[in-house]
Amino acid sequence: MTDVKVEEIFDCAFVSVTKKIASLDLCRKSDGSLKIDDEYAGSVYTTGMFNSLVVMEFSPAICKHIIFTMTNGAEVTDEEKLLYMKEYVNIVCGRAISEINDETGSISRITIPIFHSLEEIIGEADKKSKKIVLHYETDIGIICVSVYYNDFGK
Repeated sequence: MTDVKVEEIFDCAFVSVTKKIASLDLCRKSDGSLKIDDEYAGSVYTTGMFNSLVVMEFSPAICKHIIFTMTNGAEVTDEEKLLYMKEYVNIVCGRAISEINDETGSISRITIPIFHSLEEIIGEADKKSKKIVLHYETDIGIICVSVYYNDFGK
């Protein structure tokens, strides 16, 4: 599987799932100049044939909107908010990994999503040989997705 195909799969997953779950249109920005000042960072690992670390940075307004939409506006605790963001990440990344599995005829799985500081995540990224970065802009904020991965089967 080519790097372009991996990028296409993750791009399609984020755009389509975000539209369906949060009613947000993600507009891809290729220049990479988007900066998130006060972001929420989440990550998942994939294991198996596709060995990767997927890091997602969200503007606070994006998180708030995703949670509001997923809960139909119901009041939720901070703990529940985190669970909803983890579920969003699980759905998006699960969709991408399912597509990669279909394309390659192999089996890869995702770990449980975690949210923590970006500094804690980035050290693990150095262990991967390839990187894809997807920057998205919406009317209410931005999302930055970085996929760090090794060649298939390595």
